Amino acid sequence: MTIRFLGQSGYIIKTEKTEIIIDPYLSDSVNRVAGRPRTFPIPINPQNISCEAVICTHNHLDHLDPDTIAQINDGQFFITTSEGKTVLSGLGKDNVVSLNVGETIVVGDIEITAVFADHTVEAFGLIVKADNKTLYFSGDTLYNEKLFDIAKYHPDITLICINGRLGNMNVEEALITAKRIGAKINIPNHYDMFASNSENPRTFTNQIANGFIMEFNKEYDVLNILKA
Repeated sequence: MTIRFLGQSGYIIKTEKTEIIIDPYLSDSVNRVAGRPRTFPIPINPQNISCEAVICTHNHLDHLDPDTIAQINDGQFFITTSEGKTVLSGLGKDNVVSLNVGETIVVGDIEITAVFADHTVEAFGLIVKADNKTLYFSGDTLYNEKLFDIAKYHPDITLICINGRLGNMNVEEALITAKRIGAKINIPNHYDMFASNSENPRTFTNQIANGFIMEFNKEYDVLNILKA
């Protein structure tokens, strides 16, 4: 299994048989709407997306982005929240499944489970299992002790928000949460896309065992990350 960081909370995950994309923000719509320009180039053309599933963890522009979605082919399969499904339907996307927290869907050889997130709108985090490895993506979430229950999934890698604004944990809260979950590798995210909503990822990785910073738009073998 490989993983590629698209910035913010966006990732491409691939196995030999399956590709999924999580929270692709591939436009500058937040700048258009809220005056917050993206600080990284757009890593892939949305028109070239053709994968087994695009997952939008909640209905915010940097996770379910209408400007990105509009360019993705109409037959693309999406997984999102109930609210997200309504938004996607309004954008002409009909091949959509909504997940509630605790529900699991299998896409190719990847198992995807929606898990608790405490955000400003309906949202979920993700447990992604493939190739005998388990990844936890927090999505956007405030600090909440219910997040500690993610430990029961025994994730090998945790990817967790740290920016501390707009409905997300700060570094100190992310550290507490990650340590309670107990993954071998802990990766910060949601700190890089907007200068006005950022954080130094090293304030997280320097305070936790096996903290790891992914480079933007670089593909990593998960096994190599676990060996880091």
